[in-house]
Amino acid sequence: MRFAIYGAGGLGAYYGARLADAGEEVGFIARGSHLAAIQSNGLKVFSPIGDIHLSNPLASSDPTEIGPVDVVIVAVKTWQIPDVAAAIGPLIQDNTIVIPFLNGVEAADQLAKVVGEDKVFGGLSRVFSEISAPGVIRHMNPSAYIEFGELSGAASPRANALRDIFEHAGVEATVSEDIRSALWEKLLLVSSWAGLSALSRAPMGELLSQPELCALVEHSIDEGIEVGRAMNYNLANDLKARMWAFYEALPADTTASMTRDILAGKPSELDAWNGAIVRFGREVNIATPVHQFTYHTLLPMERRARTNP
Repeated sequence: MRFAIYGAGGLGAYYGARLADAGEEVGFIARGSHLAAIQSNGLKVFSPIGDIHLSNPLASSDPTEIGPVDVVIVAVKTWQIPDVAAAIGPLIQDNTIVIPFLNGVEAADQLAKVVGEDKVFGGLSRVFSEISAPGVIRHMNPSAYIEFGELSGAASPRANALRDIFEHAGVEATVSEDIRSALWEKLLLVSSWAGLSALSRAPMGELLSQPELCALVEHSIDEGIEVGRAMNYNLANDLKARMWAFYEALPADTTASMTRDILAGKPSELDAWNGAIVRFGREVNIATPVHQFTYHTLLPMERRARTNP
């Protein structure tokens, strides 16, 4: 099967390298010094589940140089989706599937407006990986998990076939028949603490050690669950308990990508995380005071980062 990785950063390049190492044909869309290093020296992945070196991968900043593919994995930041939607055309053919692996709940619908809902899956990923140097990916935890499915929730033989390809490549994959609810759960998992972590400049361990901060995270979770249920997402009764179990199992120095971007003065996914919950809360008349405070307090930093990237 032929894949395009649109956004060959820590997440996209990791999955692309696993697929290529398993024998799939993969083209990487990247930019800047990272692209130059891949073109000159190949793509290297250092991982606790096995290192990979692709010596001469197909890599470009131009989708036309990749050409039509069977699957496009979109792994950019949420604010870059409009640019991807405008440029994705050369990758698309009649049977192409487009899967955004982004935090947030809006990317799939944004892409579907351009390429058609029948070509887009909802998707999410749980992996800790990053660009440690141009052309080099560091995978930090001994696992990688993806979940995807038809936006309609319909049973999908093509999704099952794609799951088998990922599993052959060493990636744990699940086909969801309610990917929209799964995406909302993932949004809550990241947004309920990332903004508060940025405001307090506290990694997960410090956050968990302070009861007052934990109480704010608890309120954030409750707000997101109430909004999600008002939007008719099927959220399990044990969702909050599972979220806390996940937080407590993380290394003490863990920070979210949004937190790191904000503290580094970079554009972040604030609008797609806390901002989205505030927007959707207004639509269904649910108050979200903790998310609203977090979003509006961090917004000046976000605006400065976008004015002076």
